Amino acid sequence: MDSIMKQLSRVIHYIAQVILLLMAILITLDVLSRWILKAPITGTVDFTELGLSLVIFLSLAYTHVREGHITIDFVIERFSTRIQWIFESVINLLITGLMLLVAWSTCEYAIRLFYAHTVTGDLRIPLFPIAMLAVIGTILFALTAFLHAIHYLQKVVHSNES
Repeated sequence: MDSIMKQLSRVIHYIAQVILLLMAILITLDVLSRWILKAPITGTVDFTELGLSLVIFLSLAYTHVREGHITIDFVIERFSTRIQWIFESVINLLITGLMLLVAWSTCEYAIRLFYAHTVTGDLRIPLFPIAMLAVIGTILFALTAFLHAIHYLQKVVHSNES
Protein backbone atom coordinates (compact mmCIF):
# COMPACT_ATOMS: atom_id res chain seq x y z
CA MET A 1 0.00 0.00 0.00
CA ASP A 2 2.84 2.35 0.87
CA SER A 3 4.55 1.98 -2.51
CA ILE A 4 1.22 2.39 -4.32
CA MET A 5 0.63 5.67 -2.48
CA LYS A 6 4.14 6.84 -3.32
CA GLN A 7 3.64 6.05 -7.01
CA LEU A 8 0.17 7.59 -7.11
CA SER A 9 1.28 10.76 -5.33
CA ARG A 10 4.27 11.02 -7.69
CA VAL A 11 2.04 10.73 -10.77
CA ILE A 12 -0.39 13.31 -9.39
CA HIS A 13 2.57 15.58 -8.59
CA TYR A 14 3.86 15.25 -12.17
CA ILE A 15 0.42 16.33 -13.39
CA ALA A 16 0.68 19.36 -11.08
CA GLN A 17 4.11 20.15 -12.53
CA VAL A 18 2.74 20.05 -16.08
CA ILE A 19 -0.10 22.36 -15.04
CA LEU A 20 2.43 24.75 -13.49
CA LEU A 21 4.52 24.71 -16.68
CA LEU A 22 1.45 25.40 -18.82
CA MET A 23 0.48 28.26 -16.51
CA ALA A 24 3.95 29.79 -16.85
CA ILE A 25 3.81 29.51 -20.64
CA LEU A 26 0.30 30.99 -20.79
CA ILE A 27 1.19 33.90 -18.51
CA THR A 28 4.32 34.61 -20.55
CA LEU A 29 2.34 34.56 -23.79
CA ASP A 30 -0.33 36.77 -22.20
CA VAL A 31 2.27 39.35 -21.14
CA LEU A 32 3.86 39.28 -24.60
CA SER A 33 0.45 39.56 -26.23
CA ARG A 34 -0.41 42.58 -24.07
CA TRP A 35 2.94 44.18 -24.86
CA ILE A 36 3.20 43.43 -28.59
CA LEU A 37 -0.42 43.18 -29.75
CA LYS A 38 -1.96 45.38 -27.03
CA ALA A 39 -4.49 42.60 -26.40
CA PRO A 40 -4.52 40.04 -23.60
CA ILE A 41 -5.24 36.36 -24.12
CA THR A 42 -8.84 35.74 -23.09
CA GLY A 43 -9.15 33.30 -20.20
CA THR A 44 -5.64 33.65 -18.79
CA VAL A 45 -7.02 34.64 -15.40
CA ASP A 46 -9.46 31.70 -15.44
CA PHE A 47 -6.74 29.18 -16.29
CA THR A 48 -4.33 30.69 -13.76
CA GLU A 49 -6.86 30.58 -10.92
CA LEU A 50 -7.88 27.01 -11.66
CA GLY A 51 -4.33 25.88 -12.35
CA LEU A 52 -2.97 27.30 -9.12
CA SER A 53 -5.66 25.52 -7.13
CA LEU A 54 -4.81 22.25 -8.83
CA VAL A 55 -1.07 22.69 -8.34
CA ILE A 56 -1.56 23.19 -4.61
CA PHE A 57 -3.99 20.35 -3.96
CA LEU A 58 -2.32 17.85 -6.28
CA SER A 59 1.12 18.46 -4.73
CA LEU A 60 0.16 17.99 -1.07
CA ALA A 61 0.47 14.19 -0.93
CA TYR A 62 3.81 14.05 -2.73
CA THR A 63 5.23 16.79 -0.53
CA HIS A 64 4.19 14.75 2.52
CA VAL A 65 5.65 11.54 1.07
CA ARG A 66 8.96 13.36 0.66
CA GLU A 67 8.52 14.94 4.12
CA GLY A 68 8.97 18.30 2.43
CA HIS A 69 6.59 20.28 4.61
CA ILE A 70 8.09 22.86 6.92
CA THR A 71 8.36 21.57 10.48
CA ILE A 72 9.25 23.40 13.65
CA ASP A 73 10.66 20.75 15.91
CA PHE A 74 12.79 22.64 18.41
CA VAL A 75 10.61 21.36 21.26
CA ILE A 76 10.15 17.80 20.03
CA GLU A 77 13.85 17.28 19.27
CA ARG A 78 14.62 17.54 23.00
CA PHE A 79 12.82 14.22 23.63
CA SER A 80 14.07 10.70 23.00
CA THR A 81 13.73 9.23 19.52
CA ARG A 82 10.89 6.99 20.69
CA ILE A 83 8.91 9.97 22.04
CA GLN A 84 9.59 11.85 18.80
CA TRP A 85 8.06 8.93 16.87
CA ILE A 86 5.00 9.05 19.12
CA PHE A 87 4.66 12.79 18.46
CA GLU A 88 5.02 12.17 14.71
CA SER A 89 2.30 9.50 14.88
CA VAL A 90 -0.10 11.78 16.73
CA ILE A 91 0.62 14.72 14.42
CA ASN A 92 0.05 12.56 11.34
CA LEU A 93 -3.20 11.21 12.78
CA LEU A 94 -4.33 14.80 13.40
CA ILE A 95 -3.38 15.71 9.83
CA THR A 96 -5.35 12.68 8.59
CA GLY A 97 -8.45 13.71 10.51
CA LEU A 98 -8.25 17.36 9.50
CA MET A 99 -7.64 16.56 5.84
CA LEU A 100 -10.59 14.16 5.77
CA LEU A 101 -12.75 16.97 7.17
CA VAL A 102 -11.38 19.34 4.52
CA ALA A 103 -12.06 16.73 1.82
CA TRP A 104 -15.62 16.19 3.06
CA SER A 105 -16.29 19.93 3.20
CA THR A 106 -14.75 20.49 -0.23
CA CYS A 107 -16.83 17.63 -1.65
CA GLU A 108 -20.00 19.22 -0.31
CA TYR A 109 -18.88 22.52 -1.84
CA ALA A 110 -18.19 20.79 -5.17
CA ILE A 111 -21.68 19.31 -5.16
CA ARG A 112 -23.14 22.78 -4.56
CA LEU A 113 -21.05 24.09 -7.46
CA PHE A 114 -22.40 21.29 -9.65
CA TYR A 115 -26.06 21.97 -8.86
CA ALA A 116 -25.60 25.73 -9.18
CA HIS A 117 -23.82 25.29 -12.55
CA THR A 118 -21.06 27.62 -11.33
CA VAL A 119 -18.53 28.53 -14.01
CA THR A 120 -15.52 30.81 -14.43
CA GLY A 121 -15.98 34.41 -15.51
CA ASP A 122 -14.42 34.56 -18.97
CA LEU A 123 -14.43 31.07 -20.47
CA ARG A 124 -17.38 29.63 -18.54
CA ILE A 125 -15.37 26.60 -17.39
CA PRO A 126 -17.36 24.56 -14.82
CA LEU A 127 -15.81 24.70 -11.35
CA PHE A 128 -17.21 21.35 -10.18
CA PRO A 129 -14.47 19.14 -11.73
CA ILE A 130 -11.72 21.35 -10.32
CA ALA A 131 -13.23 21.14 -6.84
CA MET A 132 -13.48 17.35 -7.13
CA LEU A 133 -9.81 17.15 -8.13
CA ALA A 134 -9.06 19.18 -4.99
CA VAL A 135 -11.01 16.56 -3.02
CA ILE A 136 -8.93 13.78 -4.57
CA GLY A 137 -5.69 15.61 -3.75
CA THR A 138 -6.82 16.17 -0.17
CA ILE A 139 -7.82 12.52 0.30
CA LEU A 140 -4.44 11.39 -1.04
CA PHE A 141 -2.76 13.73 1.45
CA ALA A 142 -4.88 12.27 4.27
CA LEU A 143 -4.00 8.71 3.24
CA THR A 144 -0.32 9.59 3.06
CA ALA A 145 -0.45 11.11 6.55
CA PHE A 146 -2.24 8.00 7.82
CA LEU A 147 0.48 5.75 6.36
CA HIS A 148 3.12 7.95 8.00
CA ALA A 149 1.30 7.59 11.34
CA ILE A 150 1.29 3.80 10.97
CA HIS A 151 4.97 3.84 10.02
CA TYR A 152 5.93 5.82 13.13
CA LEU A 153 3.73 3.64 15.35
CA GLN A 154 5.47 0.56 13.98
CA LYS A 155 8.81 2.13 14.87
CA VAL A 156 7.56 2.71 18.43
CA VAL A 157 6.35 -0.88 18.77
CA HIS A 158 9.55 -2.35 17.31
CA SER A 159 11.70 -0.17 19.57
CA ASN A 160 9.89 -1.72 22.57
CA GLU A 161 10.68 -5.22 21.34
CA SER A 162 14.42 -4.64 21.25
